Amino acid sequence: MNTILIPLDYAAGTQNALQYIASAQHDIPFSRVVLLKSTYTSVFQPIISTAEYLCLDGDTLEAGRQESAEYMDKVTEELVTNAGAQIAVDHALSELPMVRALIQVIKQESPDLLVLGNTLEDQEGFINNNLIELVTVSTIPVLVIPSNAKFRKLTKILLPLDFDELNRLVAFDHPLFTHYGKDLRLHVFSIKKKQRDLTEDYRKLSALLLNFNFSIHYTDEEDILEGILNFAEKEDIDLITSLPGKYSFFKKLTHRSITHAIAHNSTRPVLILKQT
Repeated sequence: MNTILIPLDYAAGTQNALQYIASAQHDIPFSRVVLLKSTYTSVFQPIISTAEYLCLDGDTLEAGRQESAEYMDKVTEELVTNAGAQIAVDHALSELPMVRALIQVIKQESPDLLVLGNTLEDQEGFINNNLIELVTVSTIPVLVIPSNAKFRKLTKILLPLDFDELNRLVAFDHPLFTHYGKDLRLHVFSIKKKQRDLTEDYRKLSALLLNFNFSIHYTDEEDILEGILNFAEKEDIDLITSLPGKYSFFKKLTHRSITHAIAHNSTRPVLILKQT
């Protein structure tokens, strides 16, 4: 893994995500960070003058761009100070809406990981309010970092898994994990509420997870999501992963369930892998 992409706003979740990545520099292998800031202003703002939509002239818009540029400079200085001068920090200042800007920068810069900060508070910052859409449009793995999560060396990873879709495990072959190798303890969590053949499950996973130490766990809880989160709390998991596919940790059919899943994971970062 080489490049991390971090979209910026001014919210607490994004600030914590930046601190998390800076602290992780010696444990997560990356050498470059791309900071993305959108200066987009809705086309309605210049033509509708109300308490909600204020007229913005050219000078005001330019002042906004300048403020964004200065903010990126400030964030860059803090990243270099906290993570080390060996980390290259590049800026992507876009006039496109954030979602479109994100898609464009992913195509142009080919980052390996998208990092998004998340908070439990409603209506705090663009990233937090549009987290679902940003996760959905991303074609690269997404690391969602709760605003109260502090980095610690990854030793215990929770992987919710449908044993009927083991082909999805190819997405788990990510540099974030292969970097640690046998130092990681992978807790595979069966999300199928039925009796399993433990011996057969272990045999299948042993052939697919050659470079990892792992254990298999099962749940009888009716609410799969609660079962996952309860297990993460009990085992003091460092990171929850989500494989692509219909049985993804977040794929509970509705966007509201995705929000619910992330919001209730208040202390554990979540890595959402993508189809390769």
